[in-house]
Amino acid sequence: MRYSAIPSNLFVKNRNKVLAKLPDHSAAVFFSNPQMPKNGDEFYTYRQDSDFFYLTGICQEKSILILTNTNAAPKAILFVLMPRPELEQWEGRKLNAEEASSISGISEIRFTDEFETIWNEIANKCDHFFYCQNCNPRLKTDLELPNKIFGEQLEKKWQNKDVQCIANIMSECRIVKEPEEIALIQKASDITRQSFLEILPQIKAGMYEYEIEAIMTSCFIRNGANGHAFDPIISNGRNTCYLHYVKNDQKLNDGNLVQLDFGAEYANYASDCSRAFPVNGKFTKRQKEFYNAVYRVFKEIRSIIRPGITIADYQKTTGHLIQEELLSLGLLTKENIAIKGDKPAYFKYFMHGVSHFIGLDTHDVGEKNEILKPGMVVSCEPGIYCFEESIGIRLEDTILVTENGCSDLMEQIPIECEELESLINS
Repeated sequence: MRYSAIPSNLFVKNRNKVLAKLPDHSAAVFFSNPQMPKNGDEFYTYRQDSDFFYLTGICQEKSILILTNTNAAPKAILFVLMPRPELEQWEGRKLNAEEASSISGISEIRFTDEFETIWNEIANKCDHFFYCQNCNPRLKTDLELPNKIFGEQLEKKWQNKDVQCIANIMSECRIVKEPEEIALIQKASDITRQSFLEILPQIKAGMYEYEIEAIMTSCFIRNGANGHAFDPIISNGRNTCYLHYVKNDQKLNDGNLVQLDFGAEYANYASDCSRAFPVNGKFTKRQKEFYNAVYRVFKEIRSIIRPGITIADYQKTTGHLIQEELLSLGLLTKENIAIKGDKPAYFKYFMHGVSHFIGLDTHDVGEKNEILKPGMVVSCEPGIYCFEESIGIRLEDTILVTENGCSDLMEQIPIECEELESLINS
């Protein structure tokens, strides 16, 4: 692995949190992500299922975890591939039992071939079964993944017993981060900062957006990141107004703004950052008006993130603040605002959420009405997008909710207009 070893006690704590929420005489089963075919005889670069990693720290395919809460003490059984020299000759070493135990903190390590036999013995003693499934409302897939298949098998075979998806329990446990997890998100944020500092002095008209992506990717990999936490958005000119523009194939033109939405993933933990800046190193008067309007909203919203409120609460505040800025920019009039419709008038220029949870996924577990608690990590990302003027600006940092408010994990990433201009012109 590219990242520094994570102490196994983190995964022990994580499993104990889940086990504490399981009823007596229950068992929960988690499958690792399958390898996804790419083309020809290749797979896509492997990324572990977030729930599986949260509970084990294992990044190897064809692994299975059973958590049981029976009359005996709660326990975990981890199944990994049996090392086979003929497979390793082609793919490299696989984890042996001792290594899997050291990473996960699980003492009982078995091989995947033994799963069916051991599972049948455990299942006969249980009244409650839990299977794992990604229930993110943004995700809709027809893929027959191992966790889904196993859940369907449980429901068919054990119709007289309680069979549930464990997604809600996993969300409750994952949403508040342990100190070790916060440190990993901070590391990802620090690598993101380093890449931004490398990008700015190299910006010049005539470059292509993908050249920025290349600088970014190189920095991420050199600093031990898995890579990108999500497909980076690198746009300039009119493309800055497209929220999820990921082609990154246009030339940077003198006088345009560049919009970046990017973040490193370190040890499977995400970071998320957005910045905008001028290609030629000098904001025009109008670009600066847009930029400072978004920056004022960013600072105001960041200042109110604290325990006891919800993302939905400050989404409403963001809308009001954006509306006032749009009035000042001359993009809205009071007459526009007075017209009642399905959506507020500002929605033409600001149409997305101002915040989401961040963790093992860029859009991590957690709902907009979740009351914020210390240890939660969220984004802060207001924006204004005006196609008529080819100006789109989003400013975003990764924010930790603390006991008394919040801490910006990206406060060291340049954001002031003058500092950005200085770094580009350096």
